[in-house]
Parts: sequence; C-alpha cells; structure tokens
Amino acid sequence: MRILNEGFRLFLTFNATSWMWVVYLIKGSQSFCGLSIWVSGIAYFLVPILLSSVSLFFAKKFGQDELNGMIEFSLADNDFLPTYLGYFFVSLSVPSLVSMIFVYMIVFLFTHLSQTQYFNPIFLMFGYHYYHVSTEQGTKVFIISKGKVIRNKRDFHFDNLKRINDTTYIEVKEK
Repeated sequence: MRILNEGFRLFLTFNATSWMWVVYLIKGSQSFCGLSIWVSGIAYFLVPILLSSVSLFFAKKFGQDELNGMIEFSLADNDFLPTYLGYFFVSLSVPSLVSMIFVYMIVFLFTHLSQTQYFNPIFLMFGYHYYHVSTEQGTKVFIISKGKVIRNKRDFHFDNLKRINDTTYIEVKEK
C-alpha cells in the first residue's frame, strides 16, 4: 500500500507541474502527430485535465478519515497562484528541450519534496477548494474539498476524507 501511496503522490506532482510542458510545447509551436498547432494546443491543454480527473478517481481508493476539533482555517485557493505563474514564466524562457527536461526534473523534485504537489489548479475547475486547517491537537493539515467555499467555522466539518499523507486530505464525494 505504501508503494501505491507514493505512486499516487508522484502522479499528483506530475499533474500539478504538467502545465510547464503545456506552456513549453505551445510556445514552441510543437505539433502533435502532424496535427495543426491549434488542435495540438487543445490536446496539450486537455491532457492535464484528463489526468487530474483520473487522480480524483484514484483518490477514492485511499483510507477514509474524518476531521473533528478544528480551531482555525483559511481558504488557500489563491496561495499557490504565484508558483504557477512562475512555472509558466520558466517554461516560456527555457530555450531548448534538453534544458526543459532538466529544469522540469528540478521543479518536479522540489515540488514533490515540498507539499505543494497537492495543489492542482485544475481541481479548482472541478469545484474543489483548498484549506489550511489547525486542529485542537495543534496539527496543521491541508484539506482539498469539493463544494461551495466554506466561510463559517460551524459549517466546517468533514466526515469523508481520504488521507493522502499525514497532513493532507482530500474529500471525494462518492456518487
């Protein structure tokens, strides 16, 4: 199970950083299988969206947990925007494919080792929001939850969380 969990976290990291490749390929007018740049660009754009939806499907397989005793929370939807803008600017300035591969490997490694890999802007398009939460036990956790933005402490309760690691949870609504 530990190997699957690590594989999932690597997959989340790839999903979160794959936009670097989208920007790089579109910037270089890279055609996909001889298709026009417009069709190729749309395909490049759709790949991270598809992979992000796959990661939400796999998140349902993780152990269930719940969070009680929250003392403080804050919405984190916009906290990572500067990071993503940085990814885009780096991708626009990388001159060659070899450079892009090495730059991407460095960004991927640092992103994976930090816990920002769990922020994926595509999840915002799917209706998810990100929260920093402090519990009564003094633990700070990161929660990814689908639904309206929670603004009131009394509305903040989660009983169907899936544990990504000890400090990160995702709420996946079962249908």
